[in-house]
Amino acid sequence: MRIGFDISMLVYQGSGVATYTYNLVKNLLQYDKKNEYRLFYSSLRRPKNFYYLDELKKLGAKVYDYPFPPRVLKLWWNKYHLLPAEWFIGKVDIFHSSDFLRPPLFMGTKGITTIHDLTWKIYPEFHTKDVVKAHERKLEKTINYGDTIIVDSYNTKHDLVKFYPNIEKTNKIYVAYPGVDDRFKPIKDKKTIKNVLKKYGLPYPRNYLLYVGAIEPRKNLTTAIKVFHQLISKSTLQSPRLKKYDDLQFLIVGRAGWKNENIFQLVNELRLGKKFRFIGFVEDKDLPYFYNAAKVFIYLSKYEGFGLPPLEAARCSIPSLIYPNSSLKEIFPSNYPFTKKGEEISTLRALLERKIKIDFKYFDKYSWIDFIKTFTHLVNHLP
Repeated sequence: MRIGFDISMLVYQGSGVATYTYNLVKNLLQYDKKNEYRLFYSSLRRPKNFYYLDELKKLGAKVYDYPFPPRVLKLWWNKYHLLPAEWFIGKVDIFHSSDFLRPPLFMGTKGITTIHDLTWKIYPEFHTKDVVKAHERKLEKTINYGDTIIVDSYNTKHDLVKFYPNIEKTNKIYVAYPGVDDRFKPIKDKKTIKNVLKKYGLPYPRNYLLYVGAIEPRKNLTTAIKVFHQLISKSTLQSPRLKKYDDLQFLIVGRAGWKNENIFQLVNELRLGKKFRFIGFVEDKDLPYFYNAAKVFIYLSKYEGFGLPPLEAARCSIPSLIYPNSSLKEIFPSNYPFTKKGEEISTLRALLERKIKIDFKYFDKYSWIDFIKTFTHLVNHLP
């Protein structure tokens, strides 16, 4: 079969959707030698160190690279529903659309898509009106065309059915947990960790807390920053019996997203200075070294469709400070030491002091090979 993919979301490298898209297609090309893959990519800009297209070509994909900006595609495909995707990549049997756009397809072509979350529906205030409208239009078309839907978690499936009660009458919905790349593992070579962090102007060894992800409201970084500030402040004031943490530094890895002005303002108001570092984008190959350099991963997100970063941390045997909400309570074991509102500092102390035993082998079950087996079985048996 010929299978098409819209991989335009790769332009947002470092985001969860870009990571999912790249790993899905890369692993399909590595393990599925029966089907032919045609990849549509479109963007006016090309980010620094953008190696994805070349890597996918090397693995055997046919990549069709166009210079159309996202706003043009939104007009063509989401608003006016013009120009079938196959005009650009040739006739395919199945086309996987992104979570943002559903293009027209030729008669007889089967549609499939992945829906990562419905945060734009649950927390519209965390998104721009343009993004909310784009997701609404895309999902309406997905439903109207009866596309097969893959979701990252049962939590997302529950949300879909909650907001669109009749969706299971028109669309088949399958839950398939994404994998975690094998690069994420404990690294014993301290010299290499030191050399990687040096590229970003960071000394090692040092006591780091880490966050990886977009800088946007849903990720609840304001709470994370306040918790960090209270911890290092109390460390200088509390009883000498309590371990001091005034030597901690908080690293934020990820691109600036949207509606994030208050986050940067809070850091200035609390005068965190060099205690708090915005690192920006970190190359994929360097990310495992950041996890391994951290003492604890901080991820107090309000809502997740899956929650890949804390899983990447877990695969590196680094504990995460997380709430038991949305998909996180589903993908983490029931006995995981989740925190609660008001208990973040005590939980963080326990994680830093390794007072809580965590079975990190549990997270080995999130495998891209298993995901690809599910995906290929699904596409080979589409109605």
